[in-house]
Amino acid sequence: MSLFCLDPLDEKFKAFGWEVIECDGNDIAQVVEAFEKAKELRETGPVAVIAHTIKGKGVSFIEGKYQWHGKAPNEEERKLALAEIDNC
Repeated sequence: MSLFCLDPLDEKFKAFGWEVIECDGNDIAQVVEAFEKAKELRETGPVAVIAHTIKGKGVSFIEGKYQWHGKAPNEEERKLALAEIDNC
């Protein structure tokens, strides 16, 4: 176990009186909805939006692979990735 474990993050925010909104961070409609809800709730106190994401979502050779964190694709990989995203 890590000394800096953030889980359960939602419970930590709630313990300090924050409203918590969770969403699928790879779904832009859910992200927009979460921020709209947060805007309404902020009148009553602090709000945290927790967007659960999958790194590289939608690109087969990148999705979920930690090795791609902070790494840019080369030109060939970029073209392959954009082709996969365009086919979604």
